Amino acid sequence: MAVEKKRPVRRTTVADVARLAGVSAMTVSNVLNAPHRVSEPTVRTVQAAIDELGYTPSHAARALSSGRSQVIGLPLYLEDDTFADQNPGLGGFLHGLLGGLVKAAAVSGYGVHVTTPTEGATEIALYEKLIAARQVDAIVVLETMPRDPRIEFLSNRGFPFVAFGRTGPAQRQCWVDVDNEVSMAAIARHARSTGRTRAAYLATDSGLPWVHQRQEGFLREFTSPHAVQSFSDLDAVVAYVENALDRSDRPDLFVADNDAFAVVAMRTLQRRGVKVGQDIAVTGFNDFPFASMLDTPLTTARIPLRDIAGCLFDRALHEINGDPDQPGRLVTAPLVVRASA
Repeated sequence: MAVEKKRPVRRTTVADVARLAGVSAMTVSNVLNAPHRVSEPTVRTVQAAIDELGYTPSHAARALSSGRSQVIGLPLYLEDDTFADQNPGLGGFLHGLLGGLVKAAAVSGYGVHVTTPTEGATEIALYEKLIAARQVDAIVVLETMPRDPRIEFLSNRGFPFVAFGRTGPAQRQCWVDVDNEVSMAAIARHARSTGRTRAAYLATDSGLPWVHQRQEGFLREFTSPHAVQSFSDLDAVVAYVENALDRSDRPDLFVADNDAFAVVAMRTLQRRGVKVGQDIAVTGFNDFPFASMLDTPLTTARIPLRDIAGCLFDRALHEINGDPDQPGRLVTAPLVVRASA
């Protein structure tokens, strides 16, 4: 008896999806590669057809046909690890941002390539390597500075990028940033509404723009007596809070521009028998995972990392596709009120 050979199962194609959805193959391609170009109802219709047919885009085929890698690069370069070593929440911050970026990219069939320069190499040298090898279609730049040389390099090369942090006024405005000033101003207004009048502001000793933006937001709203002090390590925060408690005009509020400083201030106060949230209030900024799990949960501003990551990837697609420049995007960090204030 002759054995009937099984016919190979035909792979579902873009044409099959387009036929079921009642759209063109180009529309399906746009839904997969540039969903911002397609109306939301069409995206839903095409996605339903994809789900029904079990269509899985071929990464290799898409990369070959488009000339793209279908990957965005996320270089991480920490030149000075001193603050990072003392700030356990920083790892959670990067993890949340990366997780959100990977999730947003996956929806459009993209991957995220995380890399770091070799010892002694610069971040720009890493950019040159990524571009020369055609490993990525765009680069995510973190913690931008005024007149940032990384932005200048990528702009001169004409290579797609998106920045977490604002670019200069003469550069492409392909950035997403936390509205640090508005978010910290909300903390100051809340503190005033609870009757606090004497504030000590604990600032990070750094030239990064967010440090100054948060401080400006606080000073704009909290005009009653206050003191501002910058710190480069946690031990200095402890010493400052200890000394402040011994003054006749001791603060009734400590406002920190990051959660790590806030937690150190709270512990110092508690060791001195101060009831945090009653005798003296404390606030932070970021809402790292540990903030809600303290004996006295921390009032802080929550940076919406998943939303920011989604905005970053969306802007990266705009740059990859050569779309016209658009204004940068500010994202507010909402106030989270807990027992510490």
